[in-house]
Amino acid sequence: GIMAARVLKRTFSAKRFAGVIKLKPEMYNQYTRLHDHTWDEVMKRMYDSNMRNFVVYYHKDTSLMFHHWEYVGNDLDGDMAKIGEDPIVRKWWSYCEPCQEPFKWEGPPPSQGGDGGPGGEWWSTMEEVNHCGAWPTAYSSSYPDPDFVPKNPEGKLSSSSDTEGLISNAKE
Repeated sequence: GIMAARVLKRTFSAKRFAGVIKLKPEMYNQYTRLHDHTWDEVMKRMYDSNMRNFVVYYHKDTSLMFHHWEYVGNDLDGDMAKIGEDPIVRKWWSYCEPCQEPFKWEGPPPSQGGDGGPGGEWWSTMEEVNHCGAWPTAYSSSYPDPDFVPKNPEGKLSSSSDTEGLISNAKE
């Protein structure tokens, strides 16, 4: 009956992920400019790779950034590989990386194909220690969030075709 129909619709729950990294305080303006309008191509790649509800928080006193996101697919490794192989995402990373200080990383950054060496993580993985147990109610397919408030102090945005004034670590 009704209960069986509900069970059939409930195939899996989202998998949650979180990470932490330091933001170079002098790069706050660039980082917020990049994230006040994440490039459309980056957002599409994340969506197509089953990432949802990606949020970054910043703690000014410690310069720590925390991110959380949810995965709704069934091939995490394959979806993450598609993100890492995407040339626009790698270009995006080349502007984000100069803003960040990873805790465990050696060698070239991810945008240049680096893997951080043994145990390397650009964003250090965080352990989930609590979850209320409830599933998200729904995911919107609209972008951007109509309640979004830009954070860049200069009111500037960026796009894959407008990076004027931004610092990149891309090798020319």
